[in-house]
Amino acid sequence: MSRRVGRNAYTGLFNDVVLLAARVVVGGIFVAHGWQKYDQGFAGTEQFLGGLGVPEPAIAAQVATYVELVGGALLVLGLFAPIVGVVLAGQMAGAIWYAHRTTEVFVDQGGWELPAALGAAALVLGLVAPGRLTLDQLLTWPFKAIAAKRKARAEAAEAETAEAEPYVEEKVTIKA
Repeated sequence: MSRRVGRNAYTGLFNDVVLLAARVVVGGIFVAHGWQKYDQGFAGTEQFLGGLGVPEPAIAAQVATYVELVGGALLVLGLFAPIVGVVLAGQMAGAIWYAHRTTEVFVDQGGWELPAALGAAALVLGLVAPGRLTLDQLLTWPFKAIAAKRKARAEAAEAETAEAEPYVEEKVTIKA
């Protein structure tokens, strides 16, 4: 097992646990907001979004609800993390544009801080570092094991071929 300089055996696991915790918190917040929209009904969410000037508020209400509910759950599980991270970040960009586009920063004053933080966190957790404790890793593990075996066999065959052919050094002389 290769180790990077400055890392110990616990750092990798520690990072994975911290990333899992971050996914659970951020994904949980998305699920809570999606559930809030679902619980108040599509009509209430549609009316709210229509008041903000969102085009096609009936469709936007359903999209926002399910993106936050399902996307948050998938982020927690670490399933399709890169796709989910981008979709959730896009959802938050839309929320900033339509609902929080003010000069205020703080969310209690209608500002953009919460959707910006959630969008950035979803993007980072999806694209940069979802960690190894994900369903994506669990579901792709057999395929990675097969690929590793193929690579080992190819390297062994290459080493065997290299041993069979003796190395000959040729001297080249250049005459002027």
